Amino acid sequence: MVLLWIGIAIVALIVVILIVKAVKTPSRDVMGVELKCKNCGSKTNGLKCPKCEDKSQTFGI
Repeated sequence: MVLLWIGIAIVALIVVILIVKAVKTPSRDVMGVELKCKNCGSKTNGLKCPKCEDKSQTFGI
């Protein structure tokens, strides 16, 4: 019975945390996608920056 109450308390805490995060998140924010490159500041729309990415492709070799 005690484990049931502990489980209910944990679920309630998780629900409160998720509600607070949902309220604080801007409505236009989609999954935290960065629209600008962190290094140069050019607009990337969440893709890799063509200016900053490494041109050589080694395929892990």
